[in-house]
Amino acid sequence: MSVDEEALGTAYDAARAAEDAGDIEAATRLFRRCLEIDPDDHCGVVMRLAKYGAATPAAAPPSYVATLFGQHAEAFDAILVGDLGYDVPAIARRLAGPFVTPPARMLDLGCGTGLAGVAFADLAGEIVGVDLAEEMLEMTDARGIYGDLYVAEAVAFLEEWDEAPFDLVVATDVWPYLGDLTAFAGAAARCLVPGGLLVASTERAEAGWRVTQTQRFAHAPAYIHATHAANGLEVVAEEPVTVRLEEGVPVPGDLFVLKKTG
Repeated sequence: MSVDEEALGTAYDAARAAEDAGDIEAATRLFRRCLEIDPDDHCGVVMRLAKYGAATPAAAPPSYVATLFGQHAEAFDAILVGDLGYDVPAIARRLAGPFVTPPARMLDLGCGTGLAGVAFADLAGEIVGVDLAEEMLEMTDARGIYGDLYVAEAVAFLEEWDEAPFDLVVATDVWPYLGDLTAFAGAAARCLVPGGLLVASTERAEAGWRVTQTQRFAHAPAYIHATHAANGLEVVAEEPVTVRLEEGVPVPGDLFVLKKTG
């Protein structure tokens, strides 16, 4: 479906202006107009509507995530690591390392430019990468440490995977784009060998899951435990982390290592 980009840009800019002016009623109306123009929601307006109780997305729109990260691929490492202080892959390697038996067959979901692959390279015999943004995968491929690379949404990839299961699935900074993790947990479990590990990070909520003021999802540790335990994944290690800096303020989150017990 073709999108009238000029009309979309006009409606989106007007919505943001109304939002900045504190006219939430007008902003909500204009954001809904954006969805009429672009049902696939490349601008992620449903996440902005969720802040005002005007939408209840269970995940960020894939088109929005692909657009967001595709636009920033070349500067991604400089922005995320340099400006925002992102160091979750290295922390994940330290926390998960004692539970991993190398060489592990590893799946890196939302691999971005391959930061998790670099962090886990000493433990992995083979690394498969998945990301929604093709531009990101071009950066990942240039690192020369990944095998197969796929353009796909994380849950859909896990649900459709029909080749050999993995010893290790890494999903750093994936859950902040997924609200309801029920489907993710079940699909991840089916793609792991018995005793296989899932390593993933969250932004922290007090209970359940919710959309944050920065249009991402936050999850409570209790929600992570319960949702994954129901799918045969037991938390074997967890640690509070600072996910990144937001306008210089640390964003609290949690890092989990889960083991497939079935």
